Amino acid sequence: MAEIKLSFKDERWSLKGMKALVTGGTKGIGRAIVEELAEFGAVIHICARNQEDINKCLEEWKSKGFSVRGSACDIISREQRQNLMERVASIFDGKLNILVIFHKKVVDDVVSQSPLGRMGKPKEISAIVAFLCLPASSYITGQIIKADGGFTI
Repeated sequence: MAEIKLSFKDERWSLKGMKALVTGGTKGIGRAIVEELAEFGAVIHICARNQEDINKCLEEWKSKGFSVRGSACDIISREQRQNLMERVASIFDGKLNILVIFHKKVVDDVVSQSPLGRMGKPKEISAIVAFLCLPASSYITGQIIKADGGFTI
């Protein structure tokens, strides 16, 4: 089958060929981010603490045609983070375009301070993350985009 050539407009809205690492990628917002990036064509490596959860997600994503790999890692552990980065560097030939670090502690901190009293829904947050990873957002630099339910008002 011939490869489809993307137009300039399509290229701005595609992550084809981009390589991403998403920590905490098996549940909730982290999982939604993985799925959003994969739908845009990114090749992804995830990590989470539970290998069984990773395997379940990888099986589901494979059936959807997503290009996702994964490995167990607790990002709180310096040694495990180092091993993860070495593994990802090897898999992606030293090239990483997108890094999303997601950990439950961040969620707990935001929820406790948010006027809405809740964390953003997975699709609310994953859409913002995906947009900022797209070439279409390339001129958005040095900005802090607060998706915090009104905390910074």
